[in-house]
Amino acid sequence: MSQKFDALKEKLSSADLGQAKDVMMEAKQAYEDGQIDENEKNELIESAKSVIGDKGIGGIF
Repeated sequence: MSQKFDALKEKLSSADLGQAKDVMMEAKQAYEDGQIDENEKNELIESAKSVIGDKGIGGIF
C-alpha cells in the first residue's frame, strides 16, 4: 500500500459529506498520477460512496 492510499484512507475515516467527495476526486487523481494502483483507487471510491450514502441519506431525515 502506498503512503498516498494510507493518507486518503485516514482522511476518509473522519470525513464529512464534502470531504468524502474530495477523497473520491483525490483518489482518481492519485491513480492517474501513478501514486496508487487501481485496486486502491476502487477501494477508496467505494469507501467514499459508503460515507456519502450514510451521511447524505441520514441528513435528509
